[in-house]
Amino acid sequence: MVIFIYGDDIYQSQKRLIGLKDKFKEKYGDINISIFNIEKKEEINTSKIISEIESMPFLGTKRLIVVRNLISCGDKKAKEKIDKKLKGISESSIVIFFEVEMPRKNDKLFRELLKLAKVEEFPQMRGFQLHSWIKKEVSSRGGKIEADALEKLTMLVGDDTWRLSNEIDKLINFSHPRAIKREEVELLVSEKVQTKIFDLVDDLARRDGQMAIKSLHRLMALGEKDMYLLSMMVYGFRNLILVKYLNETNKKIREPEMIKVLGLHPYVLRKALSASRFFSFQELKKIYHKLMKANLKIRETNNDPVLVLDLLVSEICMR
Repeated sequence: MVIFIYGDDIYQSQKRLIGLKDKFKEKYGDINISIFNIEKKEEINTSKIISEIESMPFLGTKRLIVVRNLISCGDKKAKEKIDKKLKGISESSIVIFFEVEMPRKNDKLFRELLKLAKVEEFPQMRGFQLHSWIKKEVSSRGGKIEADALEKLTMLVGDDTWRLSNEIDKLINFSHPRAIKREEVELLVSEKVQTKIFDLVDDLARRDGQMAIKSLHRLMALGEKDMYLLSMMVYGFRNLILVKYLNETNKKIREPEMIKVLGLHPYVLRKALSASRFFSFQELKKIYHKLMKANLKIRETNNDPVLVLDLLVSEICMR
């Protein structure tokens, strides 16, 4: 049996892998378990992996072989050799291929596993799906969460399920046996840097140059890299363009439908809707072009990134 686990949501995929290993130990013991963690190409012992896959269980009926990151870190020859063994895996062997990074779609082994294995993909959750997951996690840990607290939690943390899991534990320990309230989320959960980008975008939308510069330097003071801040500005204005386009091409479209079409968090959509009213579609396209030029300038020249970003903010705010 071959199982292939991958996806952007590493917390969920890791949890699933641990669950499968624990279930195997409970049923068959821990004698026949082999784990290969591949981090570099030179670390791959292809013959050992193949030997473990082909070996019969020792004093048992099943073997579990876990191969981590073969697609992302394995060399072509290693992957080809293991690929040839996939169709002939014994019924006594359970082989799990696990990837931390999203595999390249044109990778031969990736395509083969999609055809032969039991595939379990864990994409990053968004919107209603993420809200539902948080409710289940809170409930499974013996807690409750109020609706506005849930909204605030996702606004502050986003879709980082690793961090959400930690924050849920912290909030339950603080509020138990009561339901988690919004005030407790505001008190205990630190704001994610991405949400502060909205302040900068709002300042730019109002053409408030002084406040925009302050917002930019406030973000820099948090220790974020210049290229990361620029990428988040690109993300913010990309959302404005998408929202503006939908509004102009379909006057009757409503927020719930826009959330489904764009895949945005309700809070992100509302912020984008509010800010987009300050710009025409053509203005947004010009600003987006300026952002791309700034990105190129920082990457390909020796210009001071802080100066480039300051000038960019000033340009955007000029009427």
